[in-house]
Amino acid sequence: MNRPYLHTFYTADQANKLVVQSRMEYTVRQGSVKQMLFLPSGKKLWVVIGRDNEYWTDPELGFCSCKDFYFTTLSGGQDCYHLKSVRKTIQQRGFTAIEFDDSDYTQLLQAVADDNISVLGRS
Repeated sequence: MNRPYLHTFYTADQANKLVVQSRMEYTVRQGSVKQMLFLPSGKKLWVVIGRDNEYWTDPELGFCSCKDFYFTTLSGGQDCYHLKSVRKTIQQRGFTAIEFDDSDYTQLLQAVADDNISVLGRS
C-alpha cells in the first residue's frame, strides 16, 4: 500500500476539516477576532486577524473577504475558519470590541474594500 500515512485514517475532506477546526480554535484562543462597533447606531463589522491579512466577515450574511471564501465556500464547500472563528467567539463572548464614531463607517468600509481588492488581485 503506497498511500500516504494520513490517508490511512482520514479522507482528504476529513483532514481538511481538522485543519480548519485547528485554525479556528487557535484564532479564537489568540483573541484575533475584533468587533468594530459604530456608535451611536450600533452597526458592527467583524475583523479576523489572519495569518496573512485582516479579513472582514459578516456572520449574519455568512460572508468573509478571504480567498478561501471565494474559492471554496461559494463553491459549496465548508465555511472558512475566519467565519467559524467569529461565530465561535460571539457564542463565547470572547471578542474585543473597538468603538468608532458613525462618521467613520463609510471611510472604514472603503478601506476594507480597497484591501480586499488588493488581496484578490494577488491570487
